[in-house]
Amino acid sequence: MNISLEIVPRDEPTIAENIAIASRFPEITLINIPDLLRFPIRSWEACPFIPATYQSIPHLRAIDFNMDEPFPLTDYFRNHHIDTVLVVAGDPPQDMKHRVFPTHTTDFIKKLKRELPALTIYAAFDPYRSNIRYELDYLKAKEDSGADGFMSQPFFDVRLLEIYAEYLEGRTVFWGVSPVLSEKSRNYWEARNRAIFPRSFRPDLHWNISFGRQVLQFCKTHRFDLYLMPIRVDLDIYLQGLFS
Repeated sequence: MNISLEIVPRDEPTIAENIAIASRFPEITLINIPDLLRFPIRSWEACPFIPATYQSIPHLRAIDFNMDEPFPLTDYFRNHHIDTVLVVAGDPPQDMKHRVFPTHTTDFIKKLKRELPALTIYAAFDPYRSNIRYELDYLKAKEDSGADGFMSQPFFDVRLLEIYAEYLEGRTVFWGVSPVLSEKSRNYWEARNRAIFPRSFRPDLHWNISFGRQVLQFCKTHRFDLYLMPIRVDLDIYLQGLFS
């Protein structure tokens, strides 16, 4: 199985610090880089800071790219050996100086596959977007557009994960896990992303590590992959808990 760690590209020292911690855990072989407009480093600009021992996966926001123009990062990708991306829809920017386009995810995936046929493309997977049937149909549309696999938003209930996994068996899927360590954070996930938490959930490190280990074992058993999104947590302690 493959395990990817998400590193937020706040600045070069922070990236280096997180890589130094990740290097102590050989289970991690991929690095996901979200594209957050509030930071000066874009996802693809962070890739040169990631050691070649890892597979870098920058996130691309579909709404940032004009379908009527050639993909502007083709040369940059080739020069920096970027051969894998995660395509997300993208939220509208708070600063409207940042131009966006009405680019649909599936159309953008088709464009990337047409212009960079060797590019491995993962598509975002949101289990809380609507309902299970809708999301499965949407994943099928992304797959038909050229997506090679999927990376999910964090799951907090293994029962929901198992339902989706039954329908996605045989596909390349990275199941997302993110620690939630406060009631404020839980409220955010429930209000903003409509996430589902089990009644047994507790906003502490012990519960989150235990759940992460449960998902890790599920992925090993069912030949899926794991996507770690450690937000607001001591990264070293969290990874030690997962892999010890």
